[in-house]
Amino acid sequence: MRNKFTDHIFCAMDTETTGTDPSSGDRIVEVALVPIYKGKILYRGIYHSLVNPKIKIPAVIEKVHGIGNQQLQSAPDMEKVFEKIKAYMTKSIMVFHRAQFDLTFLDFAAKEVGTFLPTIRFLDTHEIAQYIFKERKTLPWLAKHYDLPQPTHRALDDAIVTAKVFLKMIKELEMDVTELVKTWSGEEW
Repeated sequence: MRNKFTDHIFCAMDTETTGTDPSSGDRIVEVALVPIYKGKILYRGIYHSLVNPKIKIPAVIEKVHGIGNQQLQSAPDMEKVFEKIKAYMTKSIMVFHRAQFDLTFLDFAAKEVGTFLPTIRFLDTHEIAQYIFKERKTLPWLAKHYDLPQPTHRALDDAIVTAKVFLKMIKELEMDVTELVKTWSGEEW
């Protein structure tokens, strides 16, 4: 018997960064968390913030997401944003597209603010695509397949698209969604 995913609180999350490698100094510049409950996105519960990375964004990266150094000057730093992120993570099954990317950056961010990322239960729409389509798919491909808006490389837009893709995928799954839940305990690096 399939477990009703509506019994759980999920939270789609996306980040934008200064690059692709936190071990080389890249950092988070934007974060969005989109709660999902009983098969619906809870728009009033969304958390979204720019994050001052305290480093300069390379021009090539600014062209990808459109977030510039000037926009981030007055943004809160990760220390101020991290507690909010942590609160969502501890109360939800997190949903990412390409979870390893976001979770690695969040691990680095947690340690930089003097704490650890909590143990997180999560799902990855990139991996769920393997079950449904027999291969992993990009977020733009999934959005097009499900007739949803295309991701924009902005955290809020992409977290909402991820949430919508997740809701569509859950309807197609032939298994209990909790069978796909993984655990991240911040020990990956």
